[in-house]
Amino acid sequence: MPAVPVAAEFSAEVSTAGVQIQSSRLLPALFSGLNPRRLKVFEAGRANPETIRFLGQVKSRIHVLDLYSEPLVRDLQKDMSEQELKQAFQGILGFKVGTLIDVCLFWDMLNYLSRPALRAFSAALKPYIHAGTRAHGFSVLNVETPLRNQQYGLLDESSICIRPGRSAQLDYYPHSHEELNQCLECFEVGRGWLLPDGRLEILLHAVI
Repeated sequence: MPAVPVAAEFSAEVSTAGVQIQSSRLLPALFSGLNPRRLKVFEAGRANPETIRFLGQVKSRIHVLDLYSEPLVRDLQKDMSEQELKQAFQGILGFKVGTLIDVCLFWDMLNYLSRPALRAFSAALKPYIHAGTRAHGFSVLNVETPLRNQQYGLLDESSICIRPGRSAQLDYYPHSHEELNQCLECFEVGRGWLLPDGRLEILLHAVI
């Protein structure tokens, strides 16, 4: 493998050269105070060139694992028990023993996991989370909010770039922050930023 919201605010989005640029007031807090000499990042989506370029400005190691393409996520999760899901996620993550992640880039992946799968994923990830780990992602203000088929990346310390997804839209299970707090064993939702389409950009902190 390659190496309740406290506040809700509205974002502004612009589009350039076919890539949508979304401003973020949460990304600076995601990286603030972290040691740039040993930053370890878990990217749950595709290896986006903007993300690689941005993280390449500091001495960091990025673990890229495109969960959106995993058969477990795309097709198999609804037919598996929670224990089977946990074992499968343990095999997919495949981190070396002793690996500790500083930043997790979940994007909207958590909303493509059912509640049992979300609990199983959290349990599999927990050994690699430390007390200072932070995560970024998206939830919804209302579970009726539809999800767009999108691919995300880090453009800079306050901007996210968004492209259309490259594969068919997955079945989705939109989670409110309350559901995330119930299902995630090792994270809790902290700050949130309300987006015009009804999604919430969120920061999560470890609860180890």
